[in-house]
Amino acid sequence: MVSNDISILFVEDDKEVRAQISDFLTSNMFKDVYVANNGKDGLLKYNIHKPDIVLSDLNMPIMDGLEMSRAIKALDENTPILLITSNFEKNVTEAAVDIGIEGCLFKPLSLNRVEKILTKYIEKIMFQREFKNKQKLLEQYKSIIDISSSVTKTDINGIITYVNNPFCDMSGYSKDELLGKNHTIISHPDNSKEFYEEIYSTLRDKKIWRGHIKNRRKNGDSYYESSVIAPILDENDEIVECISLKQDITELYAKKELLKKRVKEEIEKNIQLKQEREKERLLEERFSIIGKMAAGITHEINTPLTYIKGNLELMMHDIKDLDDEIKQKNYLQEDSKVILEGVNRISSIVESMREMASQAKGMAQESNVYSSLITALILSYTKASYISVQNSPFKISMDKNRYSFIAPIQKQRIEQVFIIIINNALDALKLNQPFDARELNISLRDDDEYVVVSFKDNGGGIDEGIMPHIFNPFQSTKVEGGIGIGLNVAKRIMQDHGGEILARNYEKGAIFEVYIPKRSKLQDDS
Repeated sequence: MVSNDISILFVEDDKEVRAQISDFLTSNMFKDVYVANNGKDGLLKYNIHKPDIVLSDLNMPIMDGLEMSRAIKALDENTPILLITSNFEKNVTEAAVDIGIEGCLFKPLSLNRVEKILTKYIEKIMFQREFKNKQKLLEQYKSIIDISSSVTKTDINGIITYVNNPFCDMSGYSKDELLGKNHTIISHPDNSKEFYEEIYSTLRDKKIWRGHIKNRRKNGDSYYESSVIAPILDENDEIVECISLKQDITELYAKKELLKKRVKEEIEKNIQLKQEREKERLLEERFSIIGKMAAGITHEINTPLTYIKGNLELMMHDIKDLDDEIKQKNYLQEDSKVILEGVNRISSIVESMREMASQAKGMAQESNVYSSLITALILSYTKASYISVQNSPFKISMDKNRYSFIAPIQKQRIEQVFIIIINNALDALKLNQPFDARELNISLRDDDEYVVVSFKDNGGGIDEGIMPHIFNPFQSTKVEGGIGIGLNVAKRIMQDHGGEILARNYEKGAIFEVYIPKRSKLQDDS
């Protein structure tokens, strides 16, 4: 058995034996064989080369094998040492055991015996290295999951035994406040006993529970999480603990509730103004607004989902390569498959929403860019009284045709560009300015061949290191949320129209300018 990356130190004072054995070790077993003629020389070369195995004669001048072994074990007790001796001596054997020497070989040496014994230690070292590598990989995968998901573990009585930092951030509790407490510490009173009994019943049946849970933070605020809770079984198929992976979906719920409110307000307003015969048209308009909002929601979901799915598949690949003797392998494989099923289910929902919200990339139509801008602001609007359009404070009730800036565009795609830029500006303002100091000024102008829409905020500007690559995928200045593909999508939409997006900083913040051709590339291609 030849090992290309395991080394040995051979110490022998007999010149002929040293030459014979070292030649055998070099040609048959090891790439690196370090040779010494006494214990002192052996200890020196051990310190220099740090070999994986030591094979040494017992009786040598200057420093014998026992003394050298004692010194080596003091440096690294895990280095395997084999001593060569002429006969069995009780006191020598006892001393070797006390030092921690792994074994003895008796003269005259049999090369077959030497090879057999050393092969055992080579295999052991290789196994230990492989195990450490696998353990290191699993730790890295655990770190990735800890970064991307909230994780908790409880015993069979619901007592918390492990939490990661994202869960502490989500719940508002510290690890010390959570460990040893019942998981009900975050339960929300709005949840019924029947709801929790459904969860417990599923877990008692040794099945995985998936669903959305409303919980309560330490400060009393409510939050929503998407959870996958799985029972962990021992070798007797008994439940020993439960592990839960969670995603904070509070923002998604908030957007959903806000969307419901806006749709309701719009319908009520139009019902008052329109005749009974227009009810059907109002219903169609409602679904149209839902479709537009779905486009923004799917982007925000798909960004972290792609990251989680890619890393999960890498983890499953490495779990598959684990030694079958590792009892946790089957559990890890089963749990990973369950998690992947959940991720794929979310991915399918997101893709369905994307298809619902998308529009055909056909001919552009002459449309009022100002009207599309107002639509985008309505979709992005939360509580932003600091937004102005053409020097007038933005209001949801603004007349979409107050100004006319006509260009041939794909209306929903241009609105998507505006939404991306507006949301980025609102995020920057939220992070860098108090509410009363925030400003987002939007203006439109007719610039010969283009309609130019300018977005100017006082949110502190764009990092100069990122500015040259701001429209590249995966470039983001955000502290949290998103991985930086929104502006890349916006740029590609504008390129499809034959237009452009330019970004620059000024004294207080950033300026984005969208150039929309009055005669678009889409129109030319048709």
